[in-house]
Amino acid sequence: MKRCLVIIAIFFASSAIAQNINFTVKGEISNTDSIRYAYLTTLSQQIPISSDKIFMVTPVINGKFEFKGVFDLEGKDYQYASVFLEERGNISKEEALSKFRNLIWVTGLRKNARLIVLEDLTMSIDNYGKTKESKITEKGILTRQSDDVTEAIKARNRKMIAFVKKYSDSPVAFYQVEQITSMFDESSKDRMQSIWGSPLELFNELSPRLKNSKKGLELKKSIDDKVK
Repeated sequence: MKRCLVIIAIFFASSAIAQNINFTVKGEISNTDSIRYAYLTTLSQQIPISSDKIFMVTPVINGKFEFKGVFDLEGKDYQYASVFLEERGNISKEEALSKFRNLIWVTGLRKNARLIVLEDLTMSIDNYGKTKESKITEKGILTRQSDDVTEAIKARNRKMIAFVKKYSDSPVAFYQVEQITSMFDESSKDRMQSIWGSPLELFNELSPRLKNSKKGLELKKSIDDKVK
């Protein structure tokens, strides 16, 4: 009986640490001129979302490609990745990492690359030069939200408040409130409030579940400390 209890305890402990997600990323390309291979990687020049765990390549066949895998979030709520298209199929992980680190490749700026969240999704790509603008046609809930975040950031007119309200129970919304709170200080208070809204305004739009979570309570304390 004791041995059984030990096994159960170990199982639950390991389950709490490992948060594996399954993902299937599919792509459909209208014009495959200059496109022979598709890559999926969690490598990035952006340190907060960097991970060297995934670097995958697959040939584009009849205008389609697909990636399947498992990823351990290690306590995070989600993981960003980049899908990019190339003529070459021999780009190595080391070459890609060097280009990211030296800002030769910048996710979010490259025309042949698309920033996504690792999850089940299908993306529709017109051609090589419009990969960045590709549309999510199936699933991709968090990736769609990430796209909306980009638009709210570009708007710079307090649209972030509406975004957080719309996706109040989403980890993407919570992360944005965390980020804005981390940048907030008295010297930039007026400017930040006019662009994003105050941390407290944003926090109040989160769902009760997120606000009362361990991370939520820690975030509220951080906000209170900053606006004393």
